[in-house]
Amino acid sequence: MKARKFAGGKRITGLKTSFSELFGKEQELSQNRRNILISNYSSAVSNNLFGGNFFTGFLLLMNINDSNIGLITMISMFGNMLQVFSPLLLERFAERKKILIIGRIIVHFINLVIISIIPLLVPNDSLKLSFILVATLLVNVLNAMIAPGYSVWHIKSVPNDMRSRYFSFVHLTNNILVYSVILIASRMVDTFKHNGNELTGLLILRAIALVLAVFDIIYMLKIREYPVPKRNIRVRDVLLSPLKEKKFLVTVAMACMWSFTANIPGSYYTVYLLRELNISYSFLNTVNMLSIPVMILVMPIWRRRVDTTSWFRTLYLCISLYIVHYLGLAFVTEKNILLYPVFMIYAFAISPGINLVFSNLPYVNMPEDNQTNLLGFYSTMNSFAGFLGASLGRQFITISDGVQVKLGETIIGNKQLILIIAAVFMLISALVIFNLTRKSEKAEAS
Repeated sequence: MKARKFAGGKRITGLKTSFSELFGKEQELSQNRRNILISNYSSAVSNNLFGGNFFTGFLLLMNINDSNIGLITMISMFGNMLQVFSPLLLERFAERKKILIIGRIIVHFINLVIISIIPLLVPNDSLKLSFILVATLLVNVLNAMIAPGYSVWHIKSVPNDMRSRYFSFVHLTNNILVYSVILIASRMVDTFKHNGNELTGLLILRAIALVLAVFDIIYMLKIREYPVPKRNIRVRDVLLSPLKEKKFLVTVAMACMWSFTANIPGSYYTVYLLRELNISYSFLNTVNMLSIPVMILVMPIWRRRVDTTSWFRTLYLCISLYIVHYLGLAFVTEKNILLYPVFMIYAFAISPGINLVFSNLPYVNMPEDNQTNLLGFYSTMNSFAGFLGASLGRQFITISDGVQVKLGETIIGNKQLILIIAAVFMLISALVIFNLTRKSEKAEAS
């Protein structure tokens, strides 16, 4: 599919939309979307410079073991579960912009300043782990209290009839930018690692991420807020009112199935690649860079799938196809390392569909009223499901330390076996979502 000029009203990357329609200057909502886009770009690049593979490497340099890396993931999930209580704070205000931006600044500060200085100032490994756990919990608790507010604030600038086009564009361009920057960053860190200064390289990335975080805040300040009615909400309302929205609960159940399964593998496979196979950051992120041309080709296909079927049907199809990715990666060893890019490229063809669906999934069956509460409930249930998945994964890694299984000619360790376990649960998830979709469609038809 041929990409056309990126200007005026011309079509881009086969997405059947125009840049001016989504982000032109003639309308206030378009200006908002443009500022949201730049804020998202800054935040996404920043998060990837201190997170992902780089954060796993950062933890390994502090001699944090597999089990405790899993514990850090679980702490993150636990903190995010508190999103259900976000309305108790946010619903008191008709205008929340100041609170949300102050919260964002604090989150950036803990992530990019406090956590960065821990390996420099804390003397021993056990204390480093303790400080990392506390900082991770603080970040995620604070983020949980404000995160639904961002979604409610920003989605008002994206009309329903353009959401599939908007989210397609955002995911495509965001990934091009993120992977381009990460590839350059990986080569830089590998150079420092080769010279015995890996920590220095990772801290430089965190400094760059801090600068990008400032841009994130600057452009968030430019996004207009549309006030919402203040409400006096009680803990009982927060916990029970979402249970009255039956259609919305179907959406929550589907999202939880994916969240549980996707969090089983945790970061253990990245540890396997970095530590046991000694793969470089550059190799990993060069492979990730291949997602860009693949995404350009497949994003229009997934958008068309959503438009011609439904968000739910696209979700269970994507999850069903994604199983092959996990099974393939489980058989990657030092002798057949080329299997890694093969099955990653396969995943790159499927993941745009999953990301596109989840961009709009919480809003599919969401009523106009009480959105902050419903988004908090949605995120909390997702985090709880992810917490259970991460707990299962950590428990498996802990009890199977040193276990090896021979499948054909390949010897598989516990960090590969966990992918097979995740694939089994993914199959169950796809079947459950398929069932829920059929029931939902029958109910609407009747």
